[in-house]
Amino acid sequence: MTKQQPNIVFITCDHLRADHLGCAGHPIIQTPHIDQLARNGVRFENAYSATPICIPARASIMTGMEGHSLGLTTFKKGFELPVKETLPQLLKDQGYQTKVVGKMHVFPERCHYGFETMLLCEEGARFGDYLGENRGYDDYEQWLAEQGYAGMAFSHGISVNEYATTIWNLPDHLHPTEWIGTNACKEIRRRDWTRPLFLWASFTAPHPPLTPLMKDLYMYQQDEIPMPVYGDWSQDHPSFHALNLSFGEGKTDKQIALARQAYYASVTQIDRQVNRIIGTLREQGILENTWFIFTSDHGDNLGDHHLWQKANFLQGACNIPFIITPPLSGDYDQVFHTNWLPGKVSEAVVGLQDILPTCLEIAKGYAPEQVDGKSLIPIVIEPKESIRNTILGEFGHVGQRSLMLTDGYWKYIWYEEDGVELLFNLREDPNEIKNLSGLETHVLKDWRGRLVKVLAERFADPATDGKTLRASAQGYKVSKKELTKVINTEWPYSHPYGLR
Repeated sequence: MTKQQPNIVFITCDHLRADHLGCAGHPIIQTPHIDQLARNGVRFENAYSATPICIPARASIMTGMEGHSLGLTTFKKGFELPVKETLPQLLKDQGYQTKVVGKMHVFPERCHYGFETMLLCEEGARFGDYLGENRGYDDYEQWLAEQGYAGMAFSHGISVNEYATTIWNLPDHLHPTEWIGTNACKEIRRRDWTRPLFLWASFTAPHPPLTPLMKDLYMYQQDEIPMPVYGDWSQDHPSFHALNLSFGEGKTDKQIALARQAYYASVTQIDRQVNRIIGTLREQGILENTWFIFTSDHGDNLGDHHLWQKANFLQGACNIPFIITPPLSGDYDQVFHTNWLPGKVSEAVVGLQDILPTCLEIAKGYAPEQVDGKSLIPIVIEPKESIRNTILGEFGHVGQRSLMLTDGYWKYIWYEEDGVELLFNLREDPNEIKNLSGLETHVLKDWRGRLVKVLAERFADPATDGKTLRASAQGYKVSKKELTKVINTEWPYSHPYGLR
């Protein structure tokens, strides 16, 4: 291995919002080691998950393709990646040893897709369920059984999708976040040191269940937890948001505060694992030749605008943390240019589809033609640069989609079923309090036209005739009876072995 082919450590979270890091200005949350990555590199404040739910987001990471190109714009169990040129396979072809520890959410569940080693933690999911088969459980569950705690991963009684909270009830070292951190460090020590390393440490937190360690929760016991924000539009939601609303049904202020507090503690626990990984790289003598990429598959509304979970295009759900840190040797003049300094913040709009081409450029390789993403190395070199004017978000089945277009300053959201439009000036209103669609009519017309142009480039997208946007059921409203049914469907997500 030479300096021309550095190691790449890719760290992801699940459900982590862009604004819930110390380096992003959060007044309470403690993330000193992730913040250090930002100080040593470039933080992208306008990074978006273009299809903000687990399986499509991770498919974009693995392929560099957007949801429309993949034929995957919603949660779809049993989805097999349609290309062989995956991120780990392409890096393997470049001579890298490729390893992953944590959550993958791919199908078939044990398909390596180019990874040489894979240690999985899949939040209690039983493999083979999609096919009506029982193929056992992930590596974390098997290890937990070997420690004498078989079947007890969810003995705390909290589901993988609910926002009730409790502290972790088993010994601390048995927590999934600790397991992922520990095994990521082990994989670094076990590496083949004749080859460069690509390691993906894929944390399941702060995705529910919100079951942090007591020592992390204690850190926030004296803090006044910020409560959700509510937009002037949030009393009349589009029908698309019905399920997101259901997760908050009946929650008291105390329950909301407890959920947010546990979320903070879960993020702090991850931050500690990040430092363990950094420390292991230093001990192994390879920190100075290692790139870091830190991000999340999507965010979480956490009660903002009465919404919870992800799968929509409000900032909490789709704006994700994104940090790239070059090798820490400080020899930046050779890598970049004489005036390059770390700790910059880029306003360029970027997405998960950009990770694959970025890693390939670091590895001195080339991305395949079908890739939609673009390398972010030019922005790392010059943070004022950009690679695109706008980024498109698309989620849902045709006829019921939410579509978003943003340049990082303005954001336009259109709901295909009922035709509702939201328009926000993110520079002046980052919390999306004021919907300007009825006030900034010229701006609205411009952004509506931009979305029409994007959709018109596709083959026969039913949402446009090339001139206007066409709602599938203009003015549709969810009835109280329908809404009650949706709210009641939330229950299966809330018991320990429910839907995921």
